[in-house]
Amino acid sequence: MATERGRASSGIGGSLILIIFIILTVTIFSVLTLVSAQNEIATVKKTADISKKYYEAEKTAAEKCGELKAAFSEITESSGIVSAAIGLGCTASSDEKGVTVSLMTDIDENRALETVLRAEQGELKLISSKIVSKNENTDIDDTIDLWEF
Repeated sequence: MATERGRASSGIGGSLILIIFIILTVTIFSVLTLVSAQNEIATVKKTADISKKYYEAEKTAAEKCGELKAAFSEITESSGIVSAAIGLGCTASSDEKGVTVSLMTDIDENRALETVLRAEQGELKLISSKIVSKNENTDIDDTIDLWEF
């Protein structure tokens, strides 16, 4: 399309700038969506790995509880239960009502599953099962007052 001297041309300049801007915008949003999706999949994989390790530790603890129950089935006295628990790698203490047995199952390098059982009158009961930190040297700074009254 030829333009005459002195006349303004409507040419393709404005349309070209608009098309470039639209392509640039769509490209930026595509890249942002891709980055967001990659971050989410990384988080999901990490959560799945943590859950898998926890359930493996829980399975190991349940197997250990089965071993303890089998070992305690023939023993009636508290001292025998304590020595059998210690022999199976647990910690145990006795009192007048029965024996408390605690076993630790590693989840990862920082956490463990602590399972506490109670042996009373020939019966083994689950008292608690919780995740505990293996870092004994962790100091929590609770000196900061967040709310002043």
